[in-house]
Amino acid sequence: MRTTSDNFHAMRGHVADGCEIVSPGGKVFTLKNAIKGWMVHGPDGLAVSGYLPSANDVEFFVVYGLQTH
Repeated sequence: MRTTSDNFHAMRGHVADGCEIVSPGGKVFTLKNAIKGWMVHGPDGLAVSGYLPSANDVEFFVVYGLQTH
């Protein structure tokens, strides 16, 4: 699944392992499931977020945190 950070919403099923998120700058980030929650990984494969325990936390980080990337 691929979406933009502007259209990302937890209730649309976007919080899924492997979901690709395109930031306003054009970079592609990947959402990955971890034991402690979710993590967002950048284009280089490194984590750009800490552990995000819920779908709402993921949505907040993607919508507001990726606006500057």
